[in-house]
Amino acid sequence: MTEQNETIDLLRNSAAGFAKFDGKRIRGWRANAPGFDRAHWRQMAEQGWLSILVPEAEGGLGLGVEAASAVAGELGRACAPEPFVMAGILAPALLAQATNTALKAELLPAVLAGETVVSLAWQPATGGLSPDATEITAKRQAGQIILSGEARFVSPAQADGYMVLAREQGGLLLAWVPADSLGDSLVEEAGPDGIPSGRLRLSDLRLPETAVLMSGNRVAEAVQTALDQALIVQSAELCGLMQRSLDMTLDYLKTRQQFGVAIGSFQALQHRSVDLFIQQELARHATAAAIQKAEAGASGAALSQAASSAKARAAEAGMLIGTQAIQLHGAIGFTDEYDLGLYVNRTMRLAASLGNAAEHRRRFDDLSEGA
Repeated sequence: MTEQNETIDLLRNSAAGFAKFDGKRIRGWRANAPGFDRAHWRQMAEQGWLSILVPEAEGGLGLGVEAASAVAGELGRACAPEPFVMAGILAPALLAQATNTALKAELLPAVLAGETVVSLAWQPATGGLSPDATEITAKRQAGQIILSGEARFVSPAQADGYMVLAREQGGLLLAWVPADSLGDSLVEEAGPDGIPSGRLRLSDLRLPETAVLMSGNRVAEAVQTALDQALIVQSAELCGLMQRSLDMTLDYLKTRQQFGVAIGSFQALQHRSVDLFIQQELARHATAAAIQKAEAGASGAALSQAASSAKARAAEAGMLIGTQAIQLHGAIGFTDEYDLGLYVNRTMRLAASLGNAAEHRRRFDDLSEGA
């Protein structure tokens, strides 16, 4: 076994030991700001999980997508509400690429320590995966930048600050927007798991020009790379969710009796169970293939294509397994007291986050045609 494999196994085992399912804790954070436990988040940071994709030169671990995916899979199995992918993988990976070294030196250590939670804001109301899709505009004037426009699907909604992707004359820029500068510009929108996403409505928000994290030609590439890495890790989290959902369902079929026998002995239900297992395996292998490509150094369109392949499979399989699991459980599957619903609601959230299955199939086709 290589040193890298040993490290990943240690991370996976550590995550499995730390991330235990706790339905009471999960239910307690629904509709309760910020939607996750900040103390729990700092403990995750102490494990080094928020540093996994950040290069060692920037104070991170530089372990790569495979290591991040190992942790995400265990968090999925535990149905953890913490925004690991969005605030623990995507945000640090992007912040580490900032060219404003003074601002990066101020922010990044606090982010990696779990003391500062950061969200990326860029998606328009219609969604979209490309950084160029941002509808926020930026103007530079007298040593300031002025931001206007709207971004939706910001996660976590209540962060300490936001990296806002905006379009200025000649290209894109990424700006740091502290939460206390927003006023009433942040609106929360309900999520299927009871945890809201954010909607930023900026109208001539003025910030010092030193708030620009990076600008110019490299912004789009930096954002796209971080997004694609996050998509692969998110697919791994979905695989953890669907695996536990299927395990719960198979256990139920073995114990629930009808006509004096376990319903799992009925051939029709056995066929449905096999179909769901096949979907789980397809998602798991698509995610593993994307991880291998990322670890092999894939970049640009090749990385995007791998990420979309994984997310399309994982999102579709996760939703299918979740809905079928509820049907196979019967009436108990619809009750809030039964833990399966927590997994299904979390799956619904992640399946739609950063693009659903249909959107990623379209992107995969577009990238294939452009190859």
